[in-house]
Amino acid sequence: MATCHQLQPILTIVVFTIFVIGANGERCNTSSIQVDTINTGTIVPGGDTIFVVEVKNQCPCAVRNVRLDGMGFATTVDVDPAAFRADDGGVYLVNGGQPIASMATVSFQYAWDHFFQMPPRSLEVDGPC
Repeated sequence: MATCHQLQPILTIVVFTIFVIGANGERCNTSSIQVDTINTGTIVPGGDTIFVVEVKNQCPCAVRNVRLDGMGFATTVDVDPAAFRADDGGVYLVNGGQPIASMATVSFQYAWDHFFQMPPRSLEVDGPC
């Protein structure tokens, strides 16, 4: 019969595995993508403020085809299409669909009179990790 002392290491491993992999067996999902919008305080001609958006992959795996929900997104300055471009119906593709390494950040900037909420919508895990 196992004692509590003998079960503790096993329980620790099980809890850690659930934390890392997730309860449903998926290691990465939209909650693995952190989107931060930073007000730079810089004003462009016309009066709009420049915002920097940082999209960080917090998944232990590389991910690709990261899409953000940018419904209503607008800008008065050009956005680098390699970093952020319209995909379909208010959805925007990050990094041209190319892989974003674990803990890496893709940034872009835009200018408007307010910031936009851009929650992650979808992603694909880029191979085994």
